[in-house]
Amino acid sequence: MGRPEKPIPDPVSPLGTLAVALRIGRRSAGLSYAELSERTRSISPGTLQRAASGAFLPRRDVAQAFARACGMDVDEITRLWHAAHRGSLGRRSADRSRDAEPRPDLVQDMRGLCTALKVLREANGAPSFRMMERRARATGRELSRSTAARVVTGKQAPASTDCLEAFLVACQVAPRDRTVWFDAWLRLQRHAVNARQEADRRREELAQLESVVADTSRGRVSQEAAVRMLRRAGFDAQERYRHFDAPWSVECVQCGSTFRLRLSDVVLTRATCPDCPKLIEHVREAWAELLTNPSGSLSRQLVRALRAATVLPARLQRDHLDVPVFVADRTTLRTLQSPAWHPALEEALRRHVRRPFYLDVLLVHDYDTMPASRNGNRHLRLAKGAGLVDSPLEISPPVKRRDATSADAARVATTRPLKPTSNSGA
Repeated sequence: MGRPEKPIPDPVSPLGTLAVALRIGRRSAGLSYAELSERTRSISPGTLQRAASGAFLPRRDVAQAFARACGMDVDEITRLWHAAHRGSLGRRSADRSRDAEPRPDLVQDMRGLCTALKVLREANGAPSFRMMERRARATGRELSRSTAARVVTGKQAPASTDCLEAFLVACQVAPRDRTVWFDAWLRLQRHAVNARQEADRRREELAQLESVVADTSRGRVSQEAAVRMLRRAGFDAQERYRHFDAPWSVECVQCGSTFRLRLSDVVLTRATCPDCPKLIEHVREAWAELLTNPSGSLSRQLVRALRAATVLPARLQRDHLDVPVFVADRTTLRTLQSPAWHPALEEALRRHVRRPFYLDVLLVHDYDTMPASRNGNRHLRLAKGAGLVDSPLEISPPVKRRDATSADAARVATTRPLKPTSNSGA
């Protein structure tokens, strides 16, 4: 003996009335849900049981298949289903009902208009497309079933006001309520025309721009010229050039990331790498972590020297990560020339930079013959003048230097390649 069914939550409601009718029909036919599923051939026993539970509104085709399998009156079940559908819409609160109502005056495009028409049809009890065709034809208007289906699914917007009016008639919209739909359709048509005109104007402007930079007699940019423009902008092509305004897969020379851009944006200097700022920020985060000496492996002298230096914008070219560090005085330079702190920097970088790399640390220093009293904060002024984000700085006292008759400028690069591991790009 099967498990008894749960009681219907509200037997007198439209949804409960539908569930009661389905349960009576099944019991009269003497069928279990498994046997009922075999008769429907495509609906599971669980779906059929939920349809008769009174807690959920089943799909209309499920309710109709349930009725056919039990030998019930399908038209009567369909009528009960429409009543339950309208009742489920009516159970919403007043505020939510107003929000759920289609607002054609708020739609932004034709797809939105199709969505509003779909909601309108559901609010009318979701009549079949055949019924919508009959309703429209009864008033002397033409609305084919296929057209109504394409409108509801968003594949096609009403092509004319006659088509829109036929759809509204099929959904039993009163004549006084159709004006707002016509106004929305006309507004969206004007928007579509303006969008097409704007697209034509942009294509004409791009054609003129391409003719200016083109290297061929036809006014088109060749493959070789496009690659040269791309490389001057700091990118390498990853596929063959197709068109001046077509998306193009490129690789950033600065950080090695791949993305898509348009040659027209490159010419207009609007093409930027989305990952370069992220790389620089990740390196600065790793540098800030290094200054806290989390592992305790750095000596106090090294930590003081690192805090007196400034990390400059990093570059990741292919698999080489160049991290330039600006040093303000010779004492700090002598301390940081030792590679003892490189493993700690590499460990911090691998926690922030999500790709394999070889690390190159570049120590950059620049001295002149200005008096010490004027040159004490020179590294801070240089960093701010370059628009850099400074690391925490400790202004060291000026270093006394011997008199010099000429500028003494040097750039020292201390390079220690660190082999990336296969799983270090996490």
